[in-house]
Amino acid sequence: MLQRWFGSKAHSRLHYLILLFFVIGMVCSKFLMSMGLLLGSLNLLLEADFKTYYRRLKENRLVHLLLLFYLLFWLSLFWSDNWREGLDQLRRFTSLLLIPIIIAARPLPRAQKIEGLWSFFLGALLLTSLVNSISYHFFAEQLHLVDIRQMSLFGSHIRFGILIGLGLSFTLFRIQQQKWYVVLALWFIFYTLDSQALSGVLTVVIVLMGHAIFFLLQRKKWAWVLGLGSISLILLFALVYYLAQPIETRETCPPNPVQMAQAWQQRSTLPFEGQDLRGQQLASTIERFVLSKNGCASAYGVAALSREEIRWIELGFADIREAQGGLSARLFGLRYQLHHSNNPNDHSLLERFEYWRNATSIIADHWLLGVGIGDLTDQMQSRYEERGSQLRPDRRLRPHNYYLTTWLNLGLLGVSLFVVLLLLFVKRQLQYRQVQGILIGLTFILTLFIEDGLETQMGLTIFAFFFAFYSRRVVY
Repeated sequence: MLQRWFGSKAHSRLHYLILLFFVIGMVCSKFLMSMGLLLGSLNLLLEADFKTYYRRLKENRLVHLLLLFYLLFWLSLFWSDNWREGLDQLRRFTSLLLIPIIIAARPLPRAQKIEGLWSFFLGALLLTSLVNSISYHFFAEQLHLVDIRQMSLFGSHIRFGILIGLGLSFTLFRIQQQKWYVVLALWFIFYTLDSQALSGVLTVVIVLMGHAIFFLLQRKKWAWVLGLGSISLILLFALVYYLAQPIETRETCPPNPVQMAQAWQQRSTLPFEGQDLRGQQLASTIERFVLSKNGCASAYGVAALSREEIRWIELGFADIREAQGGLSARLFGLRYQLHHSNNPNDHSLLERFEYWRNATSIIADHWLLGVGIGDLTDQMQSRYEERGSQLRPDRRLRPHNYYLTTWLNLGLLGVSLFVVLLLLFVKRQLQYRQVQGILIGLTFILTLFIEDGLETQMGLTIFAFFFAFYSRRVVY
């Protein structure tokens, strides 16, 4: 229809605009993601070349499996009690149905156009990461940004961290053509370390390792590949050793909570017996911080704090090493959690352990079919109650491991299909020799162990778009 009014290339041009909406939208705009779905569907309907769509979809085995995976969610309604919740979840899963069809039903743009697509993607990542970083480091107080996770202003810090890692991969491929991309690559690495998002760090590690191995294999440097693998193992063991070491506090004076409280009220407007800005018990935050800095949990320890350190305590930093920021602060926080596991609340790692224990206890009772897409939340909440979980009601969340989430939703068949889907995707990338696709597949496989990647519109769009885009050979 559009061809009559705008020429023979109208649908192709609109399709490219739709792809732009997706690559920019998943970085910073839910509106663009929704517009991509709407316009993409309308474009196919108006073009109405259904025979060709069917042929292209028929040839794409990976999309077949993805659509079968989507169909299982509908089938799981039959063993769900809460249909209202189930239908609401399926409404969100529309992206998993439409995006693969929109991309697979029409041919990919020419190589030059694809490069332009990723240029817009990198531009969106650069702009939003600069806005995030400047906002958090220079205007945090005005914008009421308390936690580092709030640095991502346009969406989930976890998904944004993953996108930054994938953006790094596209950037590294461009360095050979234009050297200034080194600056962009360094910025993406810095932002990842600064943001402390573990999924982002994991993605960056996958990307850097993948590119290094690809570079060495191209030049048949087998010894270097072996050396890189050995160094990686050594670093992994060093990380495990570091996390296993207990944190010892030093006391340089007798503790005196009464004097410490009096000294604190002279330095801050936050009540000593109240909470810090993260909702943690302030007295405990103060005590931990002064012990980590000067070892004196008394009036002297509080008096020795600088104005900046007082602000750090108010923001909820309980150790000077955590307040200094960066990846080292995040690792220290994980180490502290591992050795002080009596209270999981507000500790991301300990909370995840509790989510996983709760989820696996339900899976043990419903391992074959799961509980159905409509009952996952209800089952998780009731099991928290049955187990007497220490988590506060506001922290009793879903599993934060998409393999467990899938098992709960769809049972053994569903999680098996999802694993096969991911492995076949990586296998197809190996057959096509698409390094970018391999790294994307490995990122999905590993990051989904520590987050619910397909539980939000942003996560669904990232997964469905990259999966569909690389489900066939991409020519640059």
